[in-house]
Amino acid sequence: MSTEYKELLSSTIARPELRTKRIKEVVRRNLQYAMLSHRWEGKEPLLQDIWGKSVYDSELDSINGMTKLRSFCKTARNTGHNWAWSDTCCIDKNINVELQESVNSMFVWYHHSALTVVYLSDVPPSSKSGALAKSAWNTRGWTVQEFIAPKVILFYQNNWTLYLDDRTP
Repeated sequence: MSTEYKELLSSTIARPELRTKRIKEVVRRNLQYAMLSHRWEGKEPLLQDIWGKSVYDSELDSINGMTKLRSFCKTARNTGHNWAWSDTCCIDKNINVELQESVNSMFVWYHHSALTVVYLSDVPPSSKSGALAKSAWNTRGWTVQEFIAPKVILFYQNNWTLYLDDRTP
């Protein structure tokens, strides 16, 4: 029952010709998402680990990979996105059909993301130019599609600062 919702409803009733355009605008602004591109390192948080919880709950502190997931969520929020998507915990890998559909849809998901955050876990703070090319992130099978599909990519070093302090999309 937000003010924005009431205004949207009112404007689409009063001006039907604007209905689709206005709804698309509001949905695009509020439902844009950031995606995480990263290397899996050991155990990562799974859907079952975080289901029904906030990633910031202290009860999740003992789960390996939570620091990376929390840092990604914070980065997504700080860049103006209300939604964050990470393959480790947004796909139910116990359901084969969902897993296969997700793998087949990855390019499209990255393409439709508002932002792709590339986490370079092996690139230390204040790295020099060229560290990105040497990162193990480039050795994964998914790197090409995760690099060419998104419209906007930002690269982050292992302390979650921007690689080469480069903020250009």
